[in-house]
Amino acid sequence: MLTSHFSPADWWIAAVVAGIAAAVAFQSLILEKKDKWKALVLPLGGALGIGLDSAVRDYEGTTPLALYTLAMLGLALTRVAFAGYIGRQIDRARTGQPVQQPTGKQITVFVLTLMAIMLTIAVTL
Repeated sequence: MLTSHFSPADWWIAAVVAGIAAAVAFQSLILEKKDKWKALVLPLGGALGIGLDSAVRDYEGTTPLALYTLAMLGLALTRVAFAGYIGRQIDRARTGQPVQQPTGKQITVFVLTLMAIMLTIAVTL
């Protein structure tokens, strides 16, 4: 495991970096400049959810930080993996053309890719 020597401070740093990476990835999906702040909703909501769940279940240690880091990095890397497709859809929206609805096959590929990325990260954590 690459992170077996991580201290709690190291996990906090990793979680903050992962949250920032996710926010940057999500902001690229938002077309209106005035709405770019909404890219913070998922990383902050995820942090709040994992934090509250950990408090309720009385988790100790760095497990919640590892889960948050895993989720945010997985989503950010999935955004990078599908940059071409997402870019084409954003270009269509900016030119006033309707965005194409994803097919069942595309959704399946997206979910499998997300799961593969998260599994790879989980194995290395």
